[in-house]
Amino acid sequence: MKAVILAAGLGGSLGMGDIPKCLMKVGNQTLIEILVDKLNRAGIKDIILIIGKNGEKVKEVLGDKVTYCVQNKPLGTAHAVMCVKNFINDPFFMVMNGDIYFNDTLIDMIGLRPPTIATYWVEDTSKYGRLFIKSGKLVEIKEKVPEMTSGLINAGIYIFPKGIFDLIKSTPLSPRGSYEITDTIKMLIERGVVFKIHKMRGFWRDIATIDDLRGVEKNITKIV
Repeated sequence: MKAVILAAGLGGSLGMGDIPKCLMKVGNQTLIEILVDKLNRAGIKDIILIIGKNGEKVKEVLGDKVTYCVQNKPLGTAHAVMCVKNFINDPFFMVMNGDIYFNDTLIDMIGLRPPTIATYWVEDTSKYGRLFIKSGKLVEIKEKVPEMTSGLINAGIYIFPKGIFDLIKSTPLSPRGSYEITDTIKMLIERGVVFKIHKMRGFWRDIATIDDLRGVEKNITKIV
């Protein structure tokens, strides 16, 4: 199975300016090195990294460990996934956000029958995409529901069917002016595609702010 890491975002919110966000230091490594190592340990060696502005700085860190694909315009996560269409030949492939940190292994998720979406339990789902599960299957995603309530959120790791590319072509522009992969997932659900659920058990964090990064640094554990 191939894996795709979405790493075209910049680190402005972390005080990094135009430096790619995935190059933030987490402990003694950059985040992107940690994620690539995580995939390698799970047996995935064929990795496609989606880069954008100043992507050459990522190449300086990783060299030839991955294949690079350039997203020329920051038009959203669905648009980024579409960029790798010509690289995917297998029936299923993994997609991972490039700005998350977690200490679970991916082996159990890979062992599930795809398609699959990773989830994480939080006390306040208002900042995330909340997932609604029935009989162990994903039935709905609601982005950033305003009320503060606990529940399962989208952890930013997926195993998609190759057929997702056909639906990305008809994914509508979101109110934020981008093409979002969560909207494409909703379309798949509407067409009867059943997503298995993989619950992340260890520490997980979406690194959007400096406070998020500090929280990760306090909870760094051995990558498995």
